[in-house]
Amino acid sequence: MTHLEKFKIMLLPKKLGILFLLALCSLTITGQEKVPQSTLPSIEYTVTTEINYAGNKDMAQTMDIYVPLHKKSEKLPVIVTIFGTNDLWGKGDKMWAGDSPFLSYLLDGNYACVKINYRLSTEAQWPAQLYDCKAAIRWIKANADRFGFDKNKIAVQGELAGGHLALMLGLTSNEKTMEGDIGNYLNEDSKINCVVSGFAPSNLEELGGKEVEVLLGGKIDDLLKKAQEASPISWVSNETQFPIYLYQGDAEEKVPMAQTDLLYNALKEAQFKDIYYQKITNGSKRNLQFDPKVSKSVSSAIEDFYKKHLLKQKVEIEVSELSVKSALMRGKKR
Repeated sequence: MTHLEKFKIMLLPKKLGILFLLALCSLTITGQEKVPQSTLPSIEYTVTTEINYAGNKDMAQTMDIYVPLHKKSEKLPVIVTIFGTNDLWGKGDKMWAGDSPFLSYLLDGNYACVKINYRLSTEAQWPAQLYDCKAAIRWIKANADRFGFDKNKIAVQGELAGGHLALMLGLTSNEKTMEGDIGNYLNEDSKINCVVSGFAPSNLEELGGKEVEVLLGGKIDDLLKKAQEASPISWVSNETQFPIYLYQGDAEEKVPMAQTDLLYNALKEAQFKDIYYQKITNGSKRNLQFDPKVSKSVSSAIEDFYKKHLLKQKVEIEVSELSVKSALMRGKKR
């Protein structure tokens, strides 16, 4: 069963994220001057939730769709978010990220946004996760007219496991053996236009660990071929070109920076043209949110990335030296 809701909310100026909402709450609680509501831009959008893209009743194979009411064009490019948590492929849900990451995209009416679930590694072994994501993309394309999507302009973004799956979607787009047979729209393809990936695994054999073994369904040494199949770096090819924005920090312990360095070097060697790699000193998925300046810089670059590669605007995508004020290691308090 799907649910359709309409929302009208007041927003802070663009680049709105959780940090800005918390800051606004802090001002209110401490009795400082509130921002007048009349000065805040409003946004109206619809949300259709729990759409099953696999043709069954499994909640692990559902998506939520966000469409602005005041659209800039009849058919909107789509930004798809795949969730990722500290427990790689093993925990999480599309709802964990909330709506905040989408609000700035919905504000201008230039994009539709989609959040998807996929079967966790505790529910199904690889390549079930990729097959789910591909089925979701096929569903989006098959229902483009219904929701006003531009099926030829689809971006996918994610962090950690979500970033890994986003990369796999793009890099295996020409591999029919990696499509799977999930859902009712096998006549559609799962090709996408661009990817944003943060803190993502690229070589599962090298990454190793219990989470990789759960994903593969056994010891890595016994499943080397499967580990290679599940690694984005194995699919880098000059014949599969698409824009990619990568970001990674040297304080990220779950997925070391070497994983993204390895992928970036492989992409450059394969002569990928539109590749951007933002390195963040003292950065990790967790502590990035505690430095608004750095977080805003990354968010702004990603928005420019979408403007360039989805809206076809002439913009420069900045990749500069960024450093989080202090490294907040996992398991430690500030």
